[in-house]
Amino acid sequence: MDLTLTEEDFLAICGSTKFAAEMAKRAPFSSLSQAVELSRDIWWNEVDIASWLDAFAAHPEIGDGKSLKGRWSKGEQSAALSTATDSTLQKLVDWNQKYKEKFGFIFLICASGRSTPEILDALKLLNILINSTEVQICGNAFVFNEICCFLLSFQWTLHSCCHYFQSISWKKR
Repeated sequence: MDLTLTEEDFLAICGSTKFAAEMAKRAPFSSLSQAVELSRDIWWNEVDIASWLDAFAAHPEIGDGKSLKGRWSKGEQSAALSTATDSTLQKLVDWNQKYKEKFGFIFLICASGRSTPEILDALKLLNILINSTEVQICGNAFVFNEICCFLLSFQWTLHSCCHYFQSISWKKR
């Protein structure tokens, strides 16, 4: 089964128009591993730093309930949000603001399965230890690529399940 996603689908996954356009040009994909491998190649070899920054800006801030509009972020951040208190959410907001002021873009972390205290510790650590915006852009680019691969896997699974249920429901009728 091939996975055919549109440029709009890839834009929803990543937020970079360059990445979305390049992925859409190469679709359909015959396997998840092919799609993930290609997404990594495009991210690291064809998408420039300005496009990385566009992708970062399109991603919701960790812990910001107002920006968790899409199904992707709600799912990815569900463990963190379920372990959050008003106090830890406020600390995330405060440390996110410090991070943005220091680096000029939002803090990114693969939040899947992580608690709010774990994420807050990572955010504080980066704020304290890293003093180079260039180093943090590269760190965010690495994290963001992993998030995109996670979301691409989610999309692949969703597509596969829908395809399967459509095929069996028609057979029974």
